[in-house]
Amino acid sequence: MMILGTYSRRINVSGELVSIPHSITISSPQQGFILQRNVSAGDHVIAGQPLYAINVSRTSTSGVVGKKQHQDIESQITTTDEIIARTKENKRVTLETLARQKLHYQQALDHANQVIKEAQKGLSAMKTTMENYQQYRKKGLINNDQLSSQSTVYYQQQNDLMALSAQNEQNTLQIMMLESSLRTQSTDFDNEILKLNLQKNNLQRQLTDIDAGDILVVASPVSGRVDSVSVTDGQMIAAGDSLLQIIPGNVSAYELVLWVPDSALPWLRKGKRVNIRYDAFPSEKFGQFPGRISGISMTPASAQEIASYSGAPHPDPANPHAWYKVLVRPDTPDIQWQGHTLSTGNGMKASCTLFLEERKLYQWLLSPLYTLSDSATGQING
Repeated sequence: MMILGTYSRRINVSGELVSIPHSITISSPQQGFILQRNVSAGDHVIAGQPLYAINVSRTSTSGVVGKKQHQDIESQITTTDEIIARTKENKRVTLETLARQKLHYQQALDHANQVIKEAQKGLSAMKTTMENYQQYRKKGLINNDQLSSQSTVYYQQQNDLMALSAQNEQNTLQIMMLESSLRTQSTDFDNEILKLNLQKNNLQRQLTDIDAGDILVVASPVSGRVDSVSVTDGQMIAAGDSLLQIIPGNVSAYELVLWVPDSALPWLRKGKRVNIRYDAFPSEKFGQFPGRISGISMTPASAQEIASYSGAPHPDPANPHAWYKVLVRPDTPDIQWQGHTLSTGNGMKASCTLFLEERKLYQWLLSPLYTLSDSATGQING
């Protein structure tokens, strides 16, 4: 057995289960407290859907700054609405007054036209009569005084008709001026109302900016399923705190992310078998589960990458290591136990046994001699 038997060196490493595609962690952009949570674990969301409302308002000696500004602008908007309403009422009254004046002048014009038409008929008859009087005078039927009296009446009626025509022209001109005034006044009122509406829109934009500065809405960047929720309503949070995790699309598989020291990396190969033990399913009861290495990182993981995984090893200043990320694909995504299917989940902690170099048993017994041989060996040339 000592001569023919072999043994594989093995190490136990820890990690966590992650979904494919990997979950997206949504963090708080600012410090504040949760005003409203709109989703729960397991909910399906779409891109742009509001997830959280965070109160990030500032407070001074006079109270909440954003609330005070909000009240001031709302008061200005209310005042602007009142001015707009009064301007619209003034427009209505003014245009109705001008319209009544125009109607009055139009009625007077129509009446004058009728009077002028009748007067023209009477004047034409008086002209015929005066011409007859002239013939009567030539024949000696009437005297000069009678002809002069008839001529005076005719010319007096002619002057009256001319005065009435002049007044009619004045009425026509007044109607034209009122029509122009109606259009001008309506345009002036419309311009004033437009300016007030623009001022109101500007105030509403300021109100929106203030609300955006006080209430921060965190929206979903992708469509998917909410995997886990980290905070609840009323909870205080700091900038960078995790709010929730979203898995984009549908989960196709799970992979185990392991952190392997550099001393074990040379003995690992893609496709190599490993034994998996889940913390949630103790091996004493559920046993170990098979898996294969699906990916090996060739560069050490950065401190930022290690810090983004809760199952990553903590740095040990006394025994520093360069850690490499190794991905393991479990053979079975679910666990069968006593006729029940137990599902694994994103972030589940697990440990793996990695099988490294294989030697004869006597070589392992003689390994201290190899160390002594290295210590006794001199300089190597060539």
